[in-house]
Amino acid sequence: MKGKRFLVKAAVLMLAVCCIVSFAACGGGGKGEEVESRTDKYGNTLVTIMVHKDSSTKEGKAYQKCVDDFNAAYKSKNIKAQITFVAQTSGVDQYEATISNLYRQGGGKLYDIISFDAPKCAGYAKSGILYDMTSALGDYTDNFISESVNRYDGKVYGLPIQESSAGFYYNKVVLNAAGITDGEIAGYQTNGWTFEQFKAVCEKLKAAGKTAVDMQLAAGGETCTYLLYPLGNAAGGEYVSADGKTADGYLNSAQTKEGFQFIKDCIDNGYTNYQIDGKAFLTGDSVGMYLSSGWTIPDIKEQYKDNFTGGWGILPYPHKSGSDAVSATGSWSFGITNNGIRNKDAAVELIKWMTSDESATTITNATGMIAAKSTINKNYEATSPEGVLYNQLVNSGKARPSMGAYADFSTEFNLIITGLRTDSVEKVLNEHTTSLQTKINRNDR
Repeated sequence: MKGKRFLVKAAVLMLAVCCIVSFAACGGGGKGEEVESRTDKYGNTLVTIMVHKDSSTKEGKAYQKCVDDFNAAYKSKNIKAQITFVAQTSGVDQYEATISNLYRQGGGKLYDIISFDAPKCAGYAKSGILYDMTSALGDYTDNFISESVNRYDGKVYGLPIQESSAGFYYNKVVLNAAGITDGEIAGYQTNGWTFEQFKAVCEKLKAAGKTAVDMQLAAGGETCTYLLYPLGNAAGGEYVSADGKTADGYLNSAQTKEGFQFIKDCIDNGYTNYQIDGKAFLTGDSVGMYLSSGWTIPDIKEQYKDNFTGGWGILPYPHKSGSDAVSATGSWSFGITNNGIRNKDAAVELIKWMTSDESATTITNATGMIAAKSTINKNYEATSPEGVLYNQLVNSGKARPSMGAYADFSTEFNLIITGLRTDSVEKVLNEHTTSLQTKINRNDR
């Protein structure tokens, strides 16, 4: 009986060891455990990718197609990609929490490749979540619009899925009825316009009984930060120091204050407000202009085209007279993770595939955004919606601050926009500069 019990125990122990080895090979080990690679029962090297969209959306379907095409092309090389969709249905925080939680668990539980919003690069790189791809990619990054590649401390941590810019959509019929001519519109599209010219157009729209502009003041989250941050820069200001560690003297500088004062002037003069129905510009003629990104282009062309038969377009970001124009840039990117899988060869192949000219075209055709690849031909008419956004990207695009405490910056920026509703620019900026500096100091400990 003792012999039998020993054999049973030995068999159980051997089975447990086999299970642990098998589990680790699939990337499921415990915290801190590293494995060479993932493989399936057919001997294929597995490479996993997680994206931030639902699989039923146009963008989600585009990602799935790119992965399917990769698998067809790499079948003979015994490499297989698996995609997981974690939609932002409950907000981006849940998606980011998923990344952080899987990373902390270790043992390959975090996906080999993740999508992430561009300004998160510094924080993810600093925390060790993202893998330094500089050597692995070599000159592959030369094929992108320079500003689009995600770098931290001079190293490459992310490749853009697509590029984005934003501007002020306009309803031509509404603007014309308020006395704003086609010639004025074309001039602003081609040559840009100042804060004062912008407010003069708003005054005409207000006099015509319209809400001049929906600046999405109540959008909240990263949408608010992304759409409005260029205005502080367009007044000649910066939000933090170049190393991302100092807010005092930057966020509350005289130049940055002028950018926020421009926003407050638009509020105080009744050109915009916090109660505008987010669909008002798209569904009727009560709003003359609408600040939004390229994602609104397919909405107007497809869902709301009957409301714009008289014409529409995009006007660029205004700027302070004497200062350079600045526009929004930076979209979601793909990055390889430090997830405990040592061999990154398959992940490098997949990230190159997902950002290839063919994949970029597939994805941007679905989203209406602009390809971040400089190798993709963009023969846009200068005053077309796409042309205005592309020209901004090339000539005036400026990324959001690269800093480890970016999430704190975005939170404080939103609170500033909310505070402008009742308080002075001086008071709001001083309060939130102090708060942001405290958070930056805590983050850098």
